[in-house]
Amino acid sequence: MKVAIIGMGTAGVSTLNQLSKHKHFKDITVDIFDSAEDMGMGKPFQNDSDRLLINLPAKEMSLDPDDEKDFKKWYKNNATFDYGKAKYLPRLVFGHYMKSILQNLVKRHDNIFVHNYKVESCYVEEIRDERGQYKIDVCYIEDEEAVCQKYDYVFITIGTLPYKDPYQLSGLKGYIESPYPTTHALKEVKQNDDIAIIGTGLSAVDVIRFVMENHKQLPIVVTSRHAQFPTVRGKKHNIKLKYLCNKEVEKLMKYHKGIAPLKEIEKLFKRECEYQNINLKKMLNRFKADNVYNLKYDLKHEDEVGHFQSFVEEVKHHMIPIWNAMTMNDKTEFINKYGHHFKRNANPMPQSSAKQLIEWIENGDIIVKEGLTNIRKYYGKFRLKYDNDKYEYSFHYIINATGPKKFLSELDEHEHFIKGLENKQIVAPHPFGGILVLPYSNEVISPKFGTMPNLKVIGQLTSGVNFDVNGVSLLVDQSVNAVNDLYIELKERRKKKKSKSKNKSK
Repeated sequence: MKVAIIGMGTAGVSTLNQLSKHKHFKDITVDIFDSAEDMGMGKPFQNDSDRLLINLPAKEMSLDPDDEKDFKKWYKNNATFDYGKAKYLPRLVFGHYMKSILQNLVKRHDNIFVHNYKVESCYVEEIRDERGQYKIDVCYIEDEEAVCQKYDYVFITIGTLPYKDPYQLSGLKGYIESPYPTTHALKEVKQNDDIAIIGTGLSAVDVIRFVMENHKQLPIVVTSRHAQFPTVRGKKHNIKLKYLCNKEVEKLMKYHKGIAPLKEIEKLFKRECEYQNINLKKMLNRFKADNVYNLKYDLKHEDEVGHFQSFVEEVKHHMIPIWNAMTMNDKTEFINKYGHHFKRNANPMPQSSAKQLIEWIENGDIIVKEGLTNIRKYYGKFRLKYDNDKYEYSFHYIINATGPKKFLSELDEHEHFIKGLENKQIVAPHPFGGILVLPYSNEVISPKFGTMPNLKVIGQLTSGVNFDVNGVSLLVDQSVNAVNDLYIELKERRKKKKSKSKNKSK
């Protein structure tokens, strides 16, 4: 069986790692594709400033589903990096951990072939094989010539989509479209230039830390519509769910003819919070408009806040059956009522980052401004407009930290190869983001070819079905399931081949 993995960041390396563990790995050949720069590291963990920290403690990061401390062990045994006993390590360290896994796999196995090229396109051959599946051609540019290769099985593990451009500023001088790598973000910026950062999520926190240490002109303005930072990571609690589980969801679906109404799910959620001794109302309503107050509150109540964050993280690991049992209307209502709570509490920042933000804001080095409605460029400077403010505020440079796009409709044809797959009707957009795949198996549901068991997608592109997949552990879980399916398919192919040989011998 010939296999391709497109994209070799977290999901791609994890998938290859899982493939290699199987006793029949030698029966397949694997071609892996990515640029030389991203091969084995991806964008989030690329070589960048060591001021960019992973938002999880190192001991909780791992590409090994059987050993959550695998990364921590690797770090302790690696002489290249020495950050002492730091709880939160730089992102680039995890990138080198992933790259070392990839290099070791390539060194140990002669059936892995590295292609340092970005995939330009894929297409499906319309003739089915003996198993009733389509061959998939993967195309890329090598030495200025198009090359296409046929595969029996393809994993699309391309990570996040390009960054949003909410104010249509792309291409304008002074507009930095993506904050990564941050070491390039200030390349053209002069020390006396005014800078505004749009966005207040984890990407913005990264950029703030880097800009504050490498730019003299203060204050730095950080702005967005609501201008609220993520929560601060508290103490981890071990959570075992009792009510928000498959068994209870199945009961609801049986009683309500195949769906789980949001009102019933909310009841389960409240029962679960009572069982876990979580004051849900207090946790959801603890925020004020004052970012410093919010950050200090989380730092002061790290046990209570950490308990709730651990609970939310565990719920996310069990969201697939809950999410896919809801009606479309209930999903929309769920996102409107609870989406921002999941986002803020499931992706908290390290405590050290929060302490620095508090200091910078209180010293006036950072100004956080809400109510942003528009940005335009006029007479060489960017003009920022706010609600209930007749004035525009001008800046030389804008750093975009609003986060990646979520919907295929946001992409231009030239921007991403996944848009080409949509135009060929190989993939279809999901109304809640990413593309249509089957829950759990992540098989592409194609408008033209139907369900494609041999075309799997892992990562953010499945967020519409898998509800906001964005953590390393969730990506590893997806890889494990996808790889198990491949080896089941390989077993079936061997059976078919054996049966065919027997029939011939008769």
